Amino acid sequence: MSRRSEPAVLARESAVPWGGPGGGPAWGRGGGQPRRTSGDLLRAAGHAPPHGRVDLRDRDVLAVDDLLERAREDGEAGAVGLRFLPALDRLLHSLDTEADLHAEGRRAARSELMSALRKQQQMIRLLRDRPEIALNDIRAPLFVTGLPGSGAAMLHNALAEHPGLDAPTLAELHDPAGRPTTLRQRRAALDRARSVARDPARATAERGSGLLVDATRPGGCHRLLGNAFHGMTATLSWRVPSYAAWLETADTTEAYAFHRAQIQAVTWRIPASRLVLRDSFHARYLKQLLRVYPDAKVIQVHRDPADTVAACAGIATALRGRTARQVRPAGQEWADRVERHITASERARLDVPRGRLLDLRFDDLVADPAGQVRAVLAFAGVTATPMFDRVVSTFVDGTVREARRSRFFQPAEFGLSRRGLTSRFSLYRARYGV
Repeated sequence: MSRRSEPAVLARESAVPWGGPGGGPAWGRGGGQPRRTSGDLLRAAGHAPPHGRVDLRDRDVLAVDDLLERAREDGEAGAVGLRFLPALDRLLHSLDTEADLHAEGRRAARSELMSALRKQQQMIRLLRDRPEIALNDIRAPLFVTGLPGSGAAMLHNALAEHPGLDAPTLAELHDPAGRPTTLRQRRAALDRARSVARDPARATAERGSGLLVDATRPGGCHRLLGNAFHGMTATLSWRVPSYAAWLETADTTEAYAFHRAQIQAVTWRIPASRLVLRDSFHARYLKQLLRVYPDAKVIQVHRDPADTVAACAGIATALRGRTARQVRPAGQEWADRVERHITASERARLDVPRGRLLDLRFDDLVADPAGQVRAVLAFAGVTATPMFDRVVSTFVDGTVREARRSRFFQPAEFGLSRRGLTSRFSLYRARYGV
């Protein structure tokens, strides 16, 4: 974001009534200590625990009990109202039994999930201390979605150049409840975000991915869903098939409510204009997204699935190589997952009101960036200008030129046939002309 000042208290009503099933003020209140037994948490939620109670003396375990015990040892036990612990339990069990993590990989996974728990705790305290944040209006946001490699990130970054649109940066989304006030604190927050972005970007940048990942660039809002342990991007970072199977059919409404609470905190601290947000996997959850953001509009970018499957498999292989003892072939896994994603996305579109969803083709975006972005702005009700057209064209042309210097992921690298994928996704390709 840019053009920021110190937060003003906004007295407008939120578009979602926060007392309803979507969450809301409950994030800032509650009593007692967080429960620490994973089995008890799952039974209270109506689920059988996927694993037994852990022995906390085994400090290499990956389990909810262990993370909450570590939070208590870190002096965080006073936090109340922690949610999504059954989802965390499922993810941890999948990591523990399926991801084949080496010792450093287990430490990295534990650290990442501990960070998400702390961000929940910070949000709880912030909303308790500043309840007016729940009144912060998020009016008619735009959501960009498209599978990895589809060009959604490029479109997101191009739209962020418009003075009437605002895309929170990776640094802002990395620390949604943070309140840095001094220059030193702001620099420290940027350094933390750069550290988070650096390794994944390096792992894939030479292959045409990760080129637009930086602390001060528009960030993906999958990080906010990740703080609720409902982020599909976890399935890229780790091989977690049982967690992925659960998440593909999970009701993500409450996770999107927490997503909204975090966006409210970011834009309360750093006031924004019309928001543009992005996640590769929003398309399959449109019903839940629009339940929480009822006036949102969605732009979906389409590309030949042979390219997006290869991109997903390549990104997964690169990211998992940092934490797993042995990286299993990811091609068939992602061909199957992309097919299920497309099926779920097509089903989700049936419930989207007319005029709320715009389809865009990657090839058109590359061939005519200014024209395609103008179509997006018209869809959003935002005025375009000739100067902005030139900015968009320059940005997209430069990004495509830089990407072409890289070696794109190809299906054959992952045991897949481009011809086979073309046949497999023929209906989708025909429908969207990709």
